Amino acid sequence: MKTIELRKLKSGEIFQRKETSKTEFIKGHYNRKNWMYPASFCCSDTEDINREIQLNPSTVVYIDNY
Repeated sequence: MKTIELRKLKSGEIFQRKETSKTEFIKGHYNRKNWMYPASFCCSDTEDINREIQLNPSTVVYIDNY
């Protein structure tokens, strides 16, 4: 597994939050910062399309290093 910042991944790429986790997420669209919320990326679970998380762009994630 290779670590990388979330902002450096392309949209649609798959990643994991932890090295040993079984859950994978797909990087989605970018939400700009506004007066109420910080900037974030919307990421969807690969197994459950109704589950979405908002992650800071500087979050370190794990990807498969092929």
